[in-house]
Amino acid sequence: MAVEVRLKEIRNARGFSQNELARRLEMSLTNVQKIEYGQAKSIPLDTLDKLCKILQCEVGELLVRVPDDDEENSQLPISTITPATEQNSPVDESKSQSRGNAP
Repeated sequence: MAVEVRLKEIRNARGFSQNELARRLEMSLTNVQKIEYGQAKSIPLDTLDKLCKILQCEVGELLVRVPDDDEENSQLPISTITPATEQNSPVDESKSQSRGNAP
């Protein structure tokens, strides 16, 4: 699994240069470039918040999870997973009727 940073696409769509974005973020151009090129080891939450405010977007637009090729094939289809509450279980109608008649 990898997380892809889509900063360049969003930045370009909003008409910001890297220099302008760095200035508004109050960070170095080098750090903006590291984030944009996927070379940053981490992105602080306050930086993500500032990016979203400046670019008028949501975190989910900036950071997108990209599954590995083998990950897609190893997961069970959602339709085969049944929560315990939905499993077929016999209902004892005498119990449900006696509850309804209780004072």
